Amino acid sequence: MKKQITLLMALVILSSSAFAQGTTKAKKQDEVSSQGFRVSIVKPMLDSEVKLSGNGASNTYSQTLDQALGLSLGYVSLPVQQLGWTANATYLDIQNNGYTTSLVRIDGNAAYAFTNIISIKGGLNITKLTGGNDAEKFDAGIGFQGGIGIQVTKNFGFDVGYTQMNQIANMDGYEVKVRESGLEIGLNGTF
Repeated sequence: MKKQITLLMALVILSSSAFAQGTTKAKKQDEVSSQGFRVSIVKPMLDSEVKLSGNGASNTYSQTLDQALGLSLGYVSLPVQQLGWTANATYLDIQNNGYTTSLVRIDGNAAYAFTNIISIKGGLNITKLTGGNDAEKFDAGIGFQGGIGIQVTKNFGFDVGYTQMNQIANMDGYEVKVRESGLEIGLNGTF
């Protein structure tokens, strides 16, 4: 987790210097960083925490998940130096200790494009387990995300950010809270 935070901080620092250079070179015609339908391949690096509580007892289990990969469809509107937004529906396939779990996440973000290259975003998500052991017993939970976007060309870019997703269930008299969180990288195509 420390490596992920260090990587995120390094990208923010590099982006800040690019932002400082980009603002002096920004031209009138560069008024939109990105706008349109977006397709993304997302690669989260997640830690999981499961908290069981009930009957006067409470236990917490934490682990780093082996592998996760997803596909996201959405829409983005990022006018330069104005408030913008993004919205996405993402399907994630998570593998850990030989088991596969899938989930669907819907997120909405407020965003701001400093230049036609650099933007930031942050918002809320709703996540529902759709596959795996007892997935049908879990209710969707509210989480959050935030990150920085780099638009490489008019149609292609990438995002780096932090995501937290939550789900909750009541099983056999116990409340089960599941949280997946960590660094997430997205490769975006906007059309």
